[in-house]
Amino acid sequence: MSNIIIRLGGSHIGNPKSIQNLNRYLGKSSQRKFVVVSAIPELLYIIEQSIFNVFQQDLNTNRLLEKLDSIYIEKAGDKISIEFQQLANQLGNLLKGVALIGDYSPTLKDQIISFSEKLSVEILKNQWNEISQEIRVLWPEDIDLETTSDFGNSTFVSINNYAISKLPESIFIVPGSYGITGNGKIARTGKSAADYSAAFLTSELGAKKLELWDLDNDFQRADPQIVIDPPVIKRLTYSEASELAYFEHYSFHPRTVEPLEHKHIPIEVINSSTSEGNVETVINTETFIENQIVKSVACSDDISLLKLDGPGVGLKPGILAKVTTQLNDAGINIKSVITSQTSINLVLGKQTGDKALVLIQQLGFSSVKEISLKKDVSLIGIIGHGMETNYGVSAKIFSAVANNKINVLLSGSGASDLASYLVVESSNKVKSVREIYNAFF
Repeated sequence: MSNIIIRLGGSHIGNPKSIQNLNRYLGKSSQRKFVVVSAIPELLYIIEQSIFNVFQQDLNTNRLLEKLDSIYIEKAGDKISIEFQQLANQLGNLLKGVALIGDYSPTLKDQIISFSEKLSVEILKNQWNEISQEIRVLWPEDIDLETTSDFGNSTFVSINNYAISKLPESIFIVPGSYGITGNGKIARTGKSAADYSAAFLTSELGAKKLELWDLDNDFQRADPQIVIDPPVIKRLTYSEASELAYFEHYSFHPRTVEPLEHKHIPIEVINSSTSEGNVETVINTETFIENQIVKSVACSDDISLLKLDGPGVGLKPGILAKVTTQLNDAGINIKSVITSQTSINLVLGKQTGDKALVLIQQLGFSSVKEISLKKDVSLIGIIGHGMETNYGVSAKIFSAVANNKINVLLSGSGASDLASYLVVESSNKVKSVREIYNAFF
């Protein structure tokens, strides 16, 4: 029996029209259907805030339970299910335990945050049951959805295909973003990683495609808050989609393509406004180069720029190795590295810049004359296959910013055939995106 895999974003929960359309769409086929669900955004925020409140000695479990109940009532009606109440109480007890201990491990953090998906699934089940009685919850524990033990950013390893094969034709709701380690612990695969969970199921269960029931933020050619009504991108490669996933105005997990790429399984973004299953964007292995080459002008404010300058930077061996090792040991992710003979430039997250600066200053390089951090910067990404093999793309990018008197602090291209990057002052972000967009579209 073939299977259908759908990823449903948590923002759809409580939207009767979207769920009705999804139910009708799934009703057109007789296969097993697996709907992998991400957390309701408000629930995720409340639970993350509760962890913060524990360490501020401001945890009030009664107030927390009231908030959870209010979300349930808002989304699914006032008949709160026993299962939801049991899960909410388990969450409250875990947080009380953390408050008593005064500390918690990455293992316990993953367990606590997993309740955002567990509670969301219970709300969806009871909302959906008003439409169809065949809805069932399928927990990762039920199908041995195993992950590695690197909590917070684990990788899916295997699934119990025999258990899956015994399931009847029905609709199964699966909480996304977490699995179970070999020793039975909950491990999350990242924040809002239901896309990745659904992709792994798609690959392991032999589904023909992964369907994303809408995206909170579509694959448009630019941030719609900057460019008015930018068109939706109809075709993307796996690499292009993964590149765009690192920008906040796209809601797609970067690891989604991992389980699918080597099997050439496509991803389809489905418009949820009807039950017809209309496809808005197709993501697959086929390289499709558009006439203007560029498919999107993306942007991000979540960066800081750490610079190591000195005339001997290019001559002294081991500087970059020591820097990357120091940051890796501290758990600081390096988004990009751009170097010259006299400068090493590290593109980091905005929140990690200050910590990274202190750590690098401790290394005491004699050949580095200045170490500085710049935080009021933005990253502009120009994405599309064919940049290396088509003349004039870079010239058009730099002409667009130069003609509008935009100063580029840093630029990088050539690392791949599909991306060029500019770092500009944050005050120039909007202008940069608009002018580059206008140059190509």
